Amino acid sequence: MMNVYQNNAAGDYQKMDHIAPNSWVQLLAPSAQELSSVAATLNLPLDFLKAAQNHDERPRMETRGEHTLLVVHVPLNDPAVAHSFDDVKYRTMPLGIIFGQDHIVTVCQEENLFNRGFLMQHRLSVSGQNLTHNALTILNQTAQAFIDFMKVVETATHQAERELANSYRNQELYTLLYLNESLLYMATSLKQLRHLMQQLAADDGLSMNPTERALFADTVVELQQVSAITEINQLNLNNVMDAYGNIIQNNVSHIVKLLTAITIVLSIPTLIASIYGMNVPLPYQDEPYAFHVVIISMVVLSAFVAFVFHKKRYF
Repeated sequence: MMNVYQNNAAGDYQKMDHIAPNSWVQLLAPSAQELSSVAATLNLPLDFLKAAQNHDERPRMETRGEHTLLVVHVPLNDPAVAHSFDDVKYRTMPLGIIFGQDHIVTVCQEENLFNRGFLMQHRLSVSGQNLTHNALTILNQTAQAFIDFMKVVETATHQAERELANSYRNQELYTLLYLNESLLYMATSLKQLRHLMQQLAADDGLSMNPTERALFADTVVELQQVSAITEINQLNLNNVMDAYGNIIQNNVSHIVKLLTAITIVLSIPTLIASIYGMNVPLPYQDEPYAFHVVIISMVVLSAFVAFVFHKKRYF
C-alpha cells in the first residue's frame, strides 16, 4: 500500500493522489510494482526501498548520491496475535527511511510509529537540509518507543506471574515463554541500534549543531537505559521460568509420593480381604469373632502404615 502526503507551508501533511515536491511517501507492505514506480519517479536506488523488506536487515545509515537511507528497528505489537500465550505478540520490525532533497520515503511491512501524526507532532520537514534533525528525532523516538514497549512487557510479565502463582496452567507458561522471546528480539535490536549510534559518533556521519548534539547524547543514554532494563527483565524472566519449573517438578513429585502412599495403605485391607475370600479352609474361619478380627486387623495395619508414611511426610 502506498500513501502520499504533501508538506504545506503550515506544517501540515495533506494526502495526495500522486508524488509531488515536498512530499512524504509511505509504503506499507508494498508490492514490487509500487517499489519500482517510486524508485523510477524519485530516481531512488531500488535496493534502498527493498532494505526494510528483509527481516534480518540490521540498523544502518548509508548515503548514495542525494539520498540517505536510515534503517532502524521499531517495536511492534502484532495485531494478528490476540493473546500473549498464543504466539510472540511483541517483536521488532525493520523500518527504512530514505531522505531526499524534497521528499521522505518510509518503507515497512507493518503499521508503525512513523505515521502522519508523528511527522506533525515533531514538525519533521521533508527538506534534505533537515536530514540531521529528522534522523536524530526518529532515532530518539525509536528509543522512547522501546521504553514504552518495555513497560507493556513488564506489565504482561507481572500479570502472568500472578496468574501462575494461583494456577499452574500451560497458558501462563506459554505467556512467559513468548514474552521472553519478545525480550530477545528487543535486546538484539537495541544492541544493533547502539552499534549504529557508535558508528555515527565515530564516523561523524551527521553534521550536528549543539542542540542536535544534545539530542544525540540523549538518544544514546536512552538506548543504554532501555538496553539495561531489557537485559534485567530477560534475566529475571529466565529465573522466574526456572523457579516455576522447579516448583512444578516438586509438586509432581509430591503428588506421586502421595498417590503411592495411598495405594500402599489401601492395598493392605485389599490383600487381607482377598486372602479370607478364598474358597479354601483358613485358620479361625469358624470362630464367632473371625469377621471382627479381620476388620480390626485391616484398620490397625492400615493406620500403622499411614502413620509411618505421615512421619516420613508422605502425607
